[in-house]
Amino acid sequence: MYKLEVYNAFTNELFRTKYYKKPDLIVSLIESAQKGQICYLFDEEGRTYTGNYVTHLTYPDTADSRVYKIFFDIHYSEIQARMPVTV
Repeated sequence: MYKLEVYNAFTNELFRTKYYKKPDLIVSLIESAQKGQICYLFDEEGRTYTGNYVTHLTYPDTADSRVYKIFFDIHYSEIQARMPVTV
């Protein structure tokens, strides 16, 4: 299991936590962000934010899991994604 923790780099607040079975998507996010691409982030309510990469770190959580902490300069996005309505 792989844990992704996204932090606001300037407040050190935990923005979002997500779990993955494989690290592929996390590594891809880090690589894109390091190349200067703006990342679109979603909070728990589905609001859209933009994030500029600042830094990241990884460390083992248990013998078979790893934590990825990514720090972004996070701002509320002027453009909000449409989220499907569930009833």
